Amino acid sequence: MATRTQKVRLSIFLIVSSTLLLGFFLTLVGHRLLTQMDTYYIEYKDISVTGLEPGSAVKYHGVQVGRISDLAVKDVATIIVAIEVERGTPIKKDTEATMQLVGITGLKYIELIGGSLESEILSVGGTIVAGESVFETISGRAEIMIGKLEQVLNNLNLMLSPQTTESLQNALNSINDMTTQANLLLSENREHFSGAVTHLDTLIKKLSTTVDNVNDSVTSVNTIIKSEEITTAISNISSITARFRTQIDSLRLTETMSDFRTLVKNSNDMVVHTDLIVLRARDDILNSMGNLEQALENLRDATDVIRDNPSVLLRGRSTSADLVE
Repeated sequence: MATRTQKVRLSIFLIVSSTLLLGFFLTLVGHRLLTQMDTYYIEYKDISVTGLEPGSAVKYHGVQVGRISDLAVKDVATIIVAIEVERGTPIKKDTEATMQLVGITGLKYIELIGGSLESEILSVGGTIVAGESVFETISGRAEIMIGKLEQVLNNLNLMLSPQTTESLQNALNSINDMTTQANLLLSENREHFSGAVTHLDTLIKKLSTTVDNVNDSVTSVNTIIKSEEITTAISNISSITARFRTQIDSLRLTETMSDFRTLVKNSNDMVVHTDLIVLRARDDILNSMGNLEQALENLRDATDVIRDNPSVLLRGRSTSADLVE
């Protein structure tokens, strides 16, 4: 049977233990209960949220500011994640929520990133934009790479198909036949090819000699051009040209051309006046031409009469009265 002292000691131990346990519980739970939290929502569409659990951490640029309070299915493609963050956390309308891995455990947490100073504060209960995490980016690129790799494998399988292999074998056989024929042609015409190469070498040597001769000719021409006699001749030509220009200037060629232009103008005026005079005398000329034509007609008649009766020159032309008598 326990003594009174033992009972007192047990009572003290139970009281102290209960007090410590209650204090520890209040320390853990009381802070969370006393801290004011704001609730926001995140909608993930066509994205798996495997690794997120209620109670998982929510961080803002690496600093834990809350936890996940609930996960719910909205429809066949949308998952709603409810989070609680400490009141006063500056969540903007352009803040994005991404899922990040916790080491290699497979667990995930929510990372709030982004948000500009110019953007407005998101109201409590609003929906945070779901961002794309590094894991999702890597997964997307891995899917693209796998798709391209699959396409390469399909193309490789197509290249290694029996039909393609047969075509490739036929092409190789054709190349082999062409190579054999080329070798046979070279062996049969080796002497001709050697002669052609020799002739080509001779031609190249002659061409080189010709080029050397041309270079020598050009050098000689340059020497002649640069000689003192050519320089003196060019200087003399320049002097003669200058003297000729001076003599032409001394002949007053400009004044002579001016007088010639005046003469041409006066001649033109004279022609114009002559045309006017001819136009004015045209009627007189026409009348004169008419009279001249009449006189020629009378002369023609007289000639006819004399030819028919030459005696008319002695006694004159008979009148109508003489004919009556």
